[in-house]
Amino acid sequence: MTSLAIRTLHVLAMAALVGGTTVLWYSYRSGAIAALAPARQFEWLFWGGVGVLVFTGVGNLGALGPPGPGTDWGRTLLVKLVVVVALVGGSVVRTLLLVRASDREDTFDDLPPALRRTLSRAYGATAAVLLSIVVLAEVLAHG
Repeated sequence: MTSLAIRTLHVLAMAALVGGTTVLWYSYRSGAIAALAPARQFEWLFWGGVGVLVFTGVGNLGALGPPGPGTDWGRTLLVKLVVVVALVGGSVVRTLLLVRASDREDTFDDLPPALRRTLSRAYGATAAVLLSIVVLAEVLAHG
């Protein structure tokens, strides 16, 4: 029963992260929102969600047992972990970029065009990497 709760929390955290980053990417790309406040608020949710994913991911691994590195499952898990580390590293850069942009301006439209493009692309790249992690998780779960 505990492992079901851990898996459910893991899936819900991933859904929140994929949904949030996708909405921010699309909103900034289309001009639907102009303020930086939604992105600043989402960053708190994002890092909290990443923490939940890491802890529940470790819990899932504990429930399944350590994989053998020579198995297909173990190799796929290793690829997923490398992608997760890349996601965390890239997200640190995105968050620092947002903090720096927020220090200058309050609205997205007031930012220099290059910085607007970079922020929008950073959310798009985050959403794409999160979706690749979902695909890897699907392969791990169902082969």
